[in-house]
Amino acid sequence: MSSHNHFRMTRQREIILQELRKVTSHPSADEVYLMVRKIIPKISIGTVYRNLELLFQRGDIAKIEISGSQMRFDGNP
Repeated sequence: MSSHNHFRMTRQREIILQELRKVTSHPSADEVYLMVRKIIPKISIGTVYRNLELLFQRGDIAKIEISGSQMRFDGNP
């Protein structure tokens, strides 16, 4: 049974994905957090990190590793 069956697209995840897809830059998790906080002021950085990881595992977003810098994310893989 794939984990896709258990995946719920929560409002938080939806907004993280929407915000990522709005930008052509490749923001870091911290930058995504700042973008999402404008919409969900009470969201925690941990929630953003967890959801970015989940969205990546599902193939909804891409991770871009640039040596010597923070992991970056792409909403249009």
